[in-house]
Amino acid sequence: MYRILITDDEKDERDAIRFLLHKYRFPLTVMEAANGKEAFELLTAQKADILFTDIKMPFLNGIELAGKVRELQPDIQIIFFSGYDDFEYVKEALSLRAVNYILKPVNTEEFKKTILTVLDAISRKEQEALKQKASLDFMKNHILYQLINNTSLENIIEAYKDVDITFLYTYRSMLLIQYESDFFGSRLTKDTTQEFLSAVSPVLSRDTCYINLNPSQGLLLFTEATELKKMEAIAEELHKRLTEQYHQVCYLAISKPFFSPEDMGKVFNETEMYLEKRFFFPGRYLYTQGSDTCGIIDPEEDDILLKSIEKDIQLKDVYSLKQNIAMLIQKYENQATFSHIYVRYLFTGLLQTLLQSLTNYEESAFWQISERIYHFKYFSDIRSLIDETLDKLVTQIEQEQQSPKHAINLVDQYIRAHYGEELSLNILADKVYLTPRYLSSLFIQETGFGINRYIKNIRMEKAKELLITTNMKISDICPSVGYSNISYFCKSFQEDFGTTPDKYRQNHSQLRNEV
Repeated sequence: MYRILITDDEKDERDAIRFLLHKYRFPLTVMEAANGKEAFELLTAQKADILFTDIKMPFLNGIELAGKVRELQPDIQIIFFSGYDDFEYVKEALSLRAVNYILKPVNTEEFKKTILTVLDAISRKEQEALKQKASLDFMKNHILYQLINNTSLENIIEAYKDVDITFLYTYRSMLLIQYESDFFGSRLTKDTTQEFLSAVSPVLSRDTCYINLNPSQGLLLFTEATELKKMEAIAEELHKRLTEQYHQVCYLAISKPFFSPEDMGKVFNETEMYLEKRFFFPGRYLYTQGSDTCGIIDPEEDDILLKSIEKDIQLKDVYSLKQNIAMLIQKYENQATFSHIYVRYLFTGLLQTLLQSLTNYEESAFWQISERIYHFKYFSDIRSLIDETLDKLVTQIEQEQQSPKHAINLVDQYIRAHYGEELSLNILADKVYLTPRYLSSLFIQETGFGINRYIKNIRMEKAKELLITTNMKISDICPSVGYSNISYFCKSFQEDFGTTPDKYRQNHSQLRNEV
């Protein structure tokens, strides 16, 4: 709704103009003044879009009034109406850029046409102003966007020589808004961006700048280096308003202060990195400078732990398996100092180790499950998946431990680890908590060998390996593979391989030389 001021010392004349405005339903708020002095006082207190004034009035005539008002409100539309058809008055009106000079009594059609012309001019001027402002805002946002994306200030100055870029030096801090979904790209269209700004504007100062960065990120730039506690209060109120308005989870990151546009790109990158910490803290929505540097990752240390886990699975040591996995999880849980990319990679490897040990393992299933890890929002989701897989593996191991095959595997492992020591059926039976007779029967059933024969096979294979790969004396090899009598060792070796240990070494050396 536009505002018009009717100024005339005759009330009947003012009433006639008001009547015509009402008759043609012009969208105007009407004010009145009885003389030029009163009109000027009104316009000093509040703006008007149109001044409709008589010329001959006491205290301050219409020409004088229009001159003073033109200085006060340069864009006001001025219309004179007068009973005097005086060329000097008309010249004065033209010099004051009046829209029209209407003679009394007012011709209704001329009046209607004049008001319509004035309203159209005001509307077009407003639209042009809005376009210019939008163009300027777009240009500013585009320059800021480039600066935040690490375009150098020098290049920006060169590219925008005709643009006043002093505004870049006014900003001192930033607040990054991050959504998980395509929030800014889908919900905030060109028509609804104003809705978003209306939602946040009560929290912000007038000179805060908003930049739409991408479908999931928006950025607020502040002209003050506000202390952190105050910025946190602003961010909390902002988060509350956005949550209530849009019912979507969003995260906010407060930058450290900066004092030069050259630092904006670096500060933005750091601020964006603060949000990487949300992977480790599912309940937190506000992030600031603090633990913003990545912790020191020691892949060798993690590799040792992963190898221990593999060994635990081989030995079916459930207690140690759980302890080692708990150590790995504890190291990275609620620790925002590490790269979430590395953490995802590490636990994908752990998941593969666990899955490959399950009897129903399929590689295609692993790739499907591992892909989920790279889409999880929080570390707690990874932990749940590891815990679920570990439970399946532990159940499988416990079931296997109840089977005869498990006892045979333990005996086999013990023989291979202690073949140089004293071994007997009784010693091995004690290791697996079985009677010697039952173990003997079970071993033959599972392997097709008696235990003593199996022990001898392991020892002879090891002796053969030492003869081929080392220069150890036969007298030293004998006790190292569990024989106390060298004659008995040589006899046993000849029974298995058809030759003595010494000749076996000679023959193998000769064959190697010929090759």
